[in-house]
Amino acid sequence: MEPNSIIRSALLLLLSTCTASAAEQPPNVVLIFADDLGYGDVGCYGATKVQTPNIDSLAAEGRRFTDAHSASAVCTPSRYALLTGQYPVRGNQGRGVWGPAPITSPLLVDTEQTTIADVFKTSGYDTAVVGKWHLGFGKGPNKWQEPLRPGPQDLGFDYYFGMPVVNSAPPYIFVENDRIVGSDPDDPLVLLGRNAKGITPITPIPPEAAQRTANQFGGAKEAHKQFNDYQVGTTLAKKSVEWITQRKDKPFFLYLATTNIHHPFTPAKRFQGTSQCGLYGDFIHELDWIVGEVLACLEENGLSDNTLVIFTSDNGGMFNRGGQAAFKDGHRQNGDLLGFKFGVWEGGHRVPLIVRWPGMVKAGTTSNQLIGNVDMLATFAALTGQKLDKAQPIDSVNALPAFIDEPEKPIRDHLLLAPHKGTHLSIRRGKWMYIPARGSGGFGGKKPGDHTFAGPVAATYVGSINSDIEDGQIKKDAPPAQLYDLESDVNQTHNVHNEYPEVVQQLKSLLADYKPKSNSAERAPSNQSEKKTPRSQGKPAKKKEVTPNDRSTSFDFESGKLEPWKVVEGNFGHIIGSRSEFFRNNREYNKQGTYYLTTLESTPEADRGMDLQTGVIVSPLFIPEAGPMTFRVGGGRGNSTYATLCTVDGKEVQSARGINDQVMQEVTWDLSPYPGQRMFIKIVDHSTNGWGHITVDDFQFDAKLLTEYAESLEQD
Repeated sequence: MEPNSIIRSALLLLLSTCTASAAEQPPNVVLIFADDLGYGDVGCYGATKVQTPNIDSLAAEGRRFTDAHSASAVCTPSRYALLTGQYPVRGNQGRGVWGPAPITSPLLVDTEQTTIADVFKTSGYDTAVVGKWHLGFGKGPNKWQEPLRPGPQDLGFDYYFGMPVVNSAPPYIFVENDRIVGSDPDDPLVLLGRNAKGITPITPIPPEAAQRTANQFGGAKEAHKQFNDYQVGTTLAKKSVEWITQRKDKPFFLYLATTNIHHPFTPAKRFQGTSQCGLYGDFIHELDWIVGEVLACLEENGLSDNTLVIFTSDNGGMFNRGGQAAFKDGHRQNGDLLGFKFGVWEGGHRVPLIVRWPGMVKAGTTSNQLIGNVDMLATFAALTGQKLDKAQPIDSVNALPAFIDEPEKPIRDHLLLAPHKGTHLSIRRGKWMYIPARGSGGFGGKKPGDHTFAGPVAATYVGSINSDIEDGQIKKDAPPAQLYDLESDVNQTHNVHNEYPEVVQQLKSLLADYKPKSNSAERAPSNQSEKKTPRSQGKPAKKKEVTPNDRSTSFDFESGKLEPWKVVEGNFGHIIGSRSEFFRNNREYNKQGTYYLTTLESTPEADRGMDLQTGVIVSPLFIPEAGPMTFRVGGGRGNSTYATLCTVDGKEVQSARGINDQVMQEVTWDLSPYPGQRMFIKIVDHSTNGWGHITVDDFQFDAKLLTEYAESLEQD
């Protein structure tokens, strides 16, 4: 037997008996978690339009996995799974973590949960997270007031430096531990909301760098100045190298979560123009350089031989504008796999996974073991000789045998895989992949150039073949669900749902054990203290185009902007919506014209509503004439979501609500008691429960419109 094989066998025995204390020098661990890096985005996985020598050398010196997956095809829930060892469906008190955490999100991980950092901390390691966090801060809505706690340091990390949300969403600052880098008590960071006055300028970027949400914060000018989109990658590499160098004589765990290659694509100047597929490829080149810097640091400090390096991605590649431009240049971000980020087809969650541990992981090898990023918790517990608390639900499986040995049997029986939509929560078992609905359950962009271009139409666009799809559409006679034999058809060209009914039934039953209760994948449950009442019928408004009318005042939001209304409390991600179809049921939006005001949407490309947004929006003052005011309202019927007519002192004199339905209802208010008085309209959303949102549109009435607001609304 070779010496290395003897060592591997001995370590496996050591791990099985949980006596890691016998090891004289515990191995360091560096986990590099790339952002949106697809299965085909690096050379060792088939890319030809980019060059990734450092990542490729990692594979040449270690083991490359071909059947590794993120537990979710979405950034935040994928990170939740990585840190906690739990499927994201278990998060949020059983309602699941499904979409990207909004900028006001509280910490989404319970501080009582065991995390991968806790595992190392318990074993005497120094621990750090450098890079993208995107799991929220604090308890309740995050108001971005220092200290930002609870946060990473309450989940087992000694040190944190990085991007608090994501490089495409504000605030565009760095956070170190629980403080904003460059913060000034005389110039605090203030969340103002979309299109507000006093927003602090940020780094200008060109349109070809892809979408970036406008800043919504004022103040903190120095903190904003210290953040430059084109220096994020190099800054994170520098911080990682510094932290490792300072701890070369003590075991450490570094979780490096890069912002590469998430949009916007802003590589440092030295990388621009170096690939053969535009800024998308250039950003991959910067990622490869970051990996190289970390590997060089390990080598220079004599740490390479005793450091387990793991490289993977949070989900598959996104076919946004940068991805589309790269495709035109011949790059296939997810290889030949079907689908993209956010969706449950393989391209959304099958990701690169490379491990290197000289002397322990056999160099230049490949494994087809089924592995999920949710498995890191159990793997690190085994590495450090610990037993996990059985009181905490754990979905993690020890993957260390697949890292350092070559098991003949699968280490996993099955793997739960989550897209953005809970309707498509899916299960993988052996060679079978079962999806309980049609389509991918991901983004819904319909045409090239859309930031969220995805689904059947995008699959057709890139040349993917699937038996359910014809001319970019799901066939009318396609099966109601999907079953794929990935052993013979990894690119999911043929849905065999109707050919193996017994397999479908087995996997359907297995999946049922994981699905959230009470349809909580779609919405949070109503407050249990509220009395349940039957849904009222209301009077649905008819969809109509913008037409001239004889009323003197109109609030129809057809400018596409909130003005002259304003947010006086809270924050909303995307207050003026323009969807053509409702969430979930895809029925036609019964709006007037194109735009409407809503507290439900978090981003323009959101595929799911977000009831966690709360606040108050008001109109400017007006002096009404006697007569009716007509408008339409949709959303929740609870006491915490409503539209109200107010006198100038804030007294609410008339109100209207939805009927727990997205369909907007016709409403008429009688203004005859109020001629000559100064009035305003207020939209209130103080609910985060199911149907905790409101949508309004097309206010028409006769009045003199003023340019001022009620003094009673002025905030401190």
